[in-house]
Amino acid sequence: MRIQRLSLDRFGHFTDRQFDFGSASDGHDFHIIYGPNEAGKTTTMEAVLRLFYGFPLREGYAFKHPRNNLQVSARLDIDGVLRDFTRLPTRSGSLVDATGTALPEAALSAHLAGLSEEDYRRLLCLDDETIERGGEEIANAEGDIGRLLFSAAAGVADLSSVLDGVRERADALWKKRGRTTRMAELKRALADLEKQIKDRDVTASAWKALKRDLGKAQEAEREARKTRDALNLTKARMEAQRRALPLMGEIRDLEQAIAPFATYPDHLDFDPERLIELHRDRGLATQNIARLTEEIASLRADRESLALDPKLLDLSTTLAALEDLAARDRTAQLDLDRREDERQAAEASMQQAAWDLGVTSPDADLKGLVLSGADLASLESARETFRATISQEKIEARETAELKERVIAATEAMQDGAPADEQRPRVADILQRFDAETLAPAYAAAQQAIANMKIKARRSLAALSFAGVTFDHLPACPTSRHQVTSWAERHQDLLHDLRTTTEKRDEHLEDAEARGAQAKSLARDAKLISDADAEDLRARRDARWAEHLAALDRQTAADFHEAMQGHDIAAEARLAQSRELAQLREIGQAEAQARARAAQADKRLETLREDRTNIETSVSAAAAQIGLPHSITPAEWLDWRRSHEAASDDAQALRDTEEVNHSILQQADALLAELTRTLPFPPADLTGALAAARRQAEEDRKQVDAHAKAEATLRQAQRDLARREERHADALKAREDAKRTWLAMIHDLLGEALPPERLEASLEPLRALREHENARAAAERRISTMQADQKQFAQEVDSLACAHEQDPHATAAKTFAALKALTEQARTAQEAARKLDTSTDTAEAELIKNKDRQNAIDHEVETIATLFPDTITSGDIDALREAAIRTQKAIENRVALEKITRQVLSELGTTDIETARAQLAETSVAALEGELDSNRSDLTHAEDELTQAIQNRTAAEYALAEVKGDDTVADLIEQKATLELQLEDAALEHLELSLGHHLASDAIRRYREIHRSGMLTATEECFASLTQGAYPTLSTQIDKESEILLAVDGNGVSKRAAEMSKGTRFQLYLALRAAAHEQLVAQGTRLPFFCDDIFETFDEARTSAACRVMEAIGGRGQAIYLTHHRHVVEIAKSVCATPPVIHEL
Repeated sequence: MRIQRLSLDRFGHFTDRQFDFGSASDGHDFHIIYGPNEAGKTTTMEAVLRLFYGFPLREGYAFKHPRNNLQVSARLDIDGVLRDFTRLPTRSGSLVDATGTALPEAALSAHLAGLSEEDYRRLLCLDDETIERGGEEIANAEGDIGRLLFSAAAGVADLSSVLDGVRERADALWKKRGRTTRMAELKRALADLEKQIKDRDVTASAWKALKRDLGKAQEAEREARKTRDALNLTKARMEAQRRALPLMGEIRDLEQAIAPFATYPDHLDFDPERLIELHRDRGLATQNIARLTEEIASLRADRESLALDPKLLDLSTTLAALEDLAARDRTAQLDLDRREDERQAAEASMQQAAWDLGVTSPDADLKGLVLSGADLASLESARETFRATISQEKIEARETAELKERVIAATEAMQDGAPADEQRPRVADILQRFDAETLAPAYAAAQQAIANMKIKARRSLAALSFAGVTFDHLPACPTSRHQVTSWAERHQDLLHDLRTTTEKRDEHLEDAEARGAQAKSLARDAKLISDADAEDLRARRDARWAEHLAALDRQTAADFHEAMQGHDIAAEARLAQSRELAQLREIGQAEAQARARAAQADKRLETLREDRTNIETSVSAAAAQIGLPHSITPAEWLDWRRSHEAASDDAQALRDTEEVNHSILQQADALLAELTRTLPFPPADLTGALAAARRQAEEDRKQVDAHAKAEATLRQAQRDLARREERHADALKAREDAKRTWLAMIHDLLGEALPPERLEASLEPLRALREHENARAAAERRISTMQADQKQFAQEVDSLACAHEQDPHATAAKTFAALKALTEQARTAQEAARKLDTSTDTAEAELIKNKDRQNAIDHEVETIATLFPDTITSGDIDALREAAIRTQKAIENRVALEKITRQVLSELGTTDIETARAQLAETSVAALEGELDSNRSDLTHAEDELTQAIQNRTAAEYALAEVKGDDTVADLIEQKATLELQLEDAALEHLELSLGHHLASDAIRRYREIHRSGMLTATEECFASLTQGAYPTLSTQIDKESEILLAVDGNGVSKRAAEMSKGTRFQLYLALRAAAHEQLVAQGTRLPFFCDDIFETFDEARTSAACRVMEAIGGRGQAIYLTHHRHVVEIAKSVCATPPVIHEL
């Protein structure tokens, strides 16, 4: 089955996009779909899968068209029969034919060789992710040929990881001598449960003995507790009597203190401190009464001294009504002269505007020249119409002149464009004979490839330059890469060790210096006597003693005594400073250690520097052999060695590219020679020759077209000229009509006052004249209004002055101000009288308030005095306060007596105080202390016996609880049964996984034996082609139970798959998939094969080989390659025997 036509009706971002793959009647069915990134290549492949298998519920390509509107159609060639299918996103009847009739899924799935969508993706859709995983599978399979062949044929790119995962799961369940497997853990848990069951299982006789022991222990505990409780009760009674004895004394003292105050109240309804407040408030009220009486008399005297005039108060209302008129009077005085100036300025501006219009007579009526706004608008419209007709007439005249020139030019062009002589040779046949349209891009691609490789080779050779030394050709490298890498890595390690050792040496020296400074600081601050100073003092003492033994006189004795005292003082000081001396010795030891380590580091640095020098000498010697300077470092030498390898590879790639493109260049040279003989001038290169040839052919074709076009242009120009001349005549007539209308309107509005030519340029003078007239009239109106306001204000003010017997002033404003001053004086006197009346009323109210307060205080004092005996004077607040303090003390004593009495009754457990006195009459504190000491020893003994009894009872209960008939043993037995079932399940699962892994491995071995010869041979041929002969053969090698695939290069060196580069593994996987496709076709299954841009990691040579592989697949079935690389398209067109069909997006 193959796709003849694919239509993406509505899918992804496509709408009605079709791909016509043709009939492939010649046996070549290799197609390339080319387009930029995001153009829809992968979308096209996914559309084919949707056609074969339907749309998923969650469609990722429904971002432009809704899922319900998606549709993919195709015409399929099935065994030579063309059938049309359309896939819709419906639940049922999603597959229909050309007429819209629903088809069963078997109508299409029967021709898909039973492959599911996932199988089709794995087997026949190869993309970058699949080839990436395939390369990893080649490495993971470790060369196992059975796994590689089966993985490629089944499209399972992760077969090794699947098989290894099964083996790991089986080993996690059980492994011989494994201690961490699932079965081992279950066995250990089962053994622990069996031990617990054995420990908990006891006999019935043992349980009865434990029951009897528990009863005895409980009885012993009850007896011990009863004895202890009786002793505690006796102790509590004696302690209560001991506490009650002192309280009885306090009761007697309180009763004696309360007796003199029996007639005083039992409680106070007021706070004694209230009497102090009342005393203070009454004195304050008395003072306020005297003060307020005097203040009221003074206010009344001041009120009577004020004189008020009611007529002046009424005048203020009249003056307030004249405030607005007074303000206008003041404004007129300030503004009248300015308004007069404005009127005169407006008149002068009107005269100037009249002069601009040409009216120079001083007696001219300027108001007659002032037009209304409507007249100005009409005049402006007529003027604009006149100007527009003038402009239109000029345009028509200019266009008419231009058309006349065009007619002349078209006539000349028709005469010049006559057919020329055709004696020169044609180049179209030459271009067709050499197929220039195909050869040109191939030649450009070849030149570009060779130029790129030359640039790359030059850059690689230039990269070998170092310190001014350059190379014209590739020199031979005197050292191997392994040796250079070893030197560089060792040199880098030595540099790191040198830095580290130097830092450590410096740290040790810094530590030593710091220790020395610390020792000096400690000795200086603590004033320590060092060991050396102590030794000097001891030596001095011994010397004085020797002198004294020799002389035995007073002087030597005094010297010895002095030396002895100095030594003793130093010894005592050192003894007191023993901790600081020990610290000083530790610091000295640390300093010595640091200096020793620094010395050792210096020795290590000498060794490292010597090793570094040896390596640098070896590198310098190797570099000198090819002319590089001695100053090169091992790291730079390693970089140069890598650059040398790259330059060598680039030089070889350049030679290969030139060889591959030799035939294309030769054909291009032949075409250039033919065009050089044909063209009138020698071209510089093939590109220029082709461009000149195409231009020559194009000029021949265009010459005849130019002559015919010139004739048509002439006829059209003549028709346009006739129409334009008619329009010019109409424009002349319209201009004359507009001029007559303009002149008539000027005469109607202005008469003969103005010449019309004065207004043709602009109507602005008339507008300015109208604006100045408006300004003059406004100024005149304001002047009249101001003068009327001034006259009215003077009349009103003079009338008021006469009515109130006041002489008028020089101006009305001054008279108005004098009247306002009189009213202000009257208002001030009125306000003062009002304030005095208010103050008097306030003082009288305050006086009444203070008198009421004084009476209330006297009444409250009399009420308090009734609570006390008659001996207390009711009016004396101080005497009442002293009586209240005594009463309060008596109340406190009564409360304390009641409290102590309740405490005694509570302690002794009696109901009245007399009974309590009887109980305590026959005892004393000393007797109670003795009885308590005796009770304390008995209670301690009883507590010990109770504690022992409780321990015995607890032990008996625990022993019995351990063997009590609960369900613990049953739970353990149930857990044991569960573990046994889990152990059985783990064993069965391990058996299933192990057998599955064994059967899969056996199936892979059988597949290898059946298909290894044919499929391996096909893989070998394809791989040799993909690698350009770098690996011409594939061989196998037996390794334990598996057979390993080896690739043999041109030198006979074999490599395992895991040792190949990533790109080479990709090519090996592509070869395996191509061989698997060949096997699939041999079995009778021919389905479209898709590759989605898998050549990205291939160089140009291997891309060429891969294109030939795709051509071979297209020879067996339909091969469709999707790419966004233009060079892949060009390479495929140049290297394939039959160029592929290109479909551009």
